[in-house]
Amino acid sequence: MTSIESKRVQYRKYLERAGVIDALSKALIKLYEEQNKPEDAIRFVRKFMCESCPDDAQYDLMKNDLEEAKTTIARLEQELERLRGQIKKSPEEYQELTMAGYKSLIDDEENVSSLLRKYLTPELLEEYMLVTTSSPVDAYLYDCAVSGFEHHDSAVGIYAADAESYDVFTKLFEPIIREYHGQEENESDVLQKDIDWGNVDEIENLDAERKYILSARIRIARNIEGLPFFAKLTEKQLIEVEDKVRAATETMDGELIGTYLTLGDIDSETQQEMVKRHILFQRGDPYLQTAGCYRFWPTGRGVYHNPAETFLIWVNEEDHLRIISMAQCGDLGDVYQRLVTGLQELEKNLTFARHPSYGNLSACPTNLGTTLRASVHIRLPLLSKDEERLKAMAEELSLQIRGTGGEHTSIEDGVMDISNKRRLGFTEFELVKSLQDGVVALINAEEELEIAGQEG
Repeated sequence: MTSIESKRVQYRKYLERAGVIDALSKALIKLYEEQNKPEDAIRFVRKFMCESCPDDAQYDLMKNDLEEAKTTIARLEQELERLRGQIKKSPEEYQELTMAGYKSLIDDEENVSSLLRKYLTPELLEEYMLVTTSSPVDAYLYDCAVSGFEHHDSAVGIYAADAESYDVFTKLFEPIIREYHGQEENESDVLQKDIDWGNVDEIENLDAERKYILSARIRIARNIEGLPFFAKLTEKQLIEVEDKVRAATETMDGELIGTYLTLGDIDSETQQEMVKRHILFQRGDPYLQTAGCYRFWPTGRGVYHNPAETFLIWVNEEDHLRIISMAQCGDLGDVYQRLVTGLQELEKNLTFARHPSYGNLSACPTNLGTTLRASVHIRLPLLSKDEERLKAMAEELSLQIRGTGGEHTSIEDGVMDISNKRRLGFTEFELVKSLQDGVVALINAEEELEIAGQEG
């Protein structure tokens, strides 16, 4: 029995135990026996299965009440953040919080793999305890490490609160960055190459017949120079970032012309529908929540997109900007060209933070360097059955494989997300080209299996 079949069996047993199948069967039988078949069969089944459920008018009223409650909660959360911002922690309070967080991390004997735990030694803790970045940001070590102190299962456990954090706390960030990005053997002080988009014409349509690739996507992160990252952004600065990006998009032309939408002006139902179409983000990541990413939500957040929804800019999602180009096909070349053009247009009006060693800066050290993630959603039903071979090929080709629904999900019906594994130490062109070469190799392997199956 395959893993998919096993899941289906387990799911059916769950529905049987919960009484869902029995209730649904009775409702369908009742519908079958009904002499005068209702025009709205779904409403009939719903009413039969739940006689005590609210009718449509009651449902609409409850829905409106829920929307009002959500609006009130958001307003109260913003007010709470404003009040918190008025309470300045003393150095002694920061010291106490840092010591407590560090002790909790070190005392946890089950979760021992985070890079924060590995490299934050007692000596380094003592050295950095009360050190801060420059005023007015004044970021402490605690501001950077609070998420890792609480979430011991985090692979990294630290975010930069501003660009200066990477230098002020360099003895901590440097080894974490080198290990995560595989740069331990690099003796150079400069880990990231200069920006190089290469010859975009060398990036091609990887699946012109649309047999394997469902979609292609490239995203990069950028932060505006002179402003802190999410952990220390004030409410005013969140709005400032949004205003700067909105103004920068007004010069877009051609297929990049689009509309900017402020998150607070989009009703929740539309938001959810946009999230499903992958053109809008939402909050909910517990690691980012603890790190302070969602403060003053939804203030300063928004999205710019063209009518075709192939070019997007997410504002204040995690970094100041997430610039995304995508297509519902395998034309990686078209996606790459559009991304480069869009970024170059933004650079006419915005100056982005860059580090002499790490390249383009991001709040999370895992995204440093190019900040680029190129990916395809691809169906490889035969190759996906041989997990060992698939993993071996991905490792050899420097690719990362995620499940059908993204990270921490399983591969269903052979559909998976494949992306470049590396971010830092290579040019943008090298990473996209490596994805292209890797995907071609995987498709070739799938075709070989198809031929073998036909011959067998």
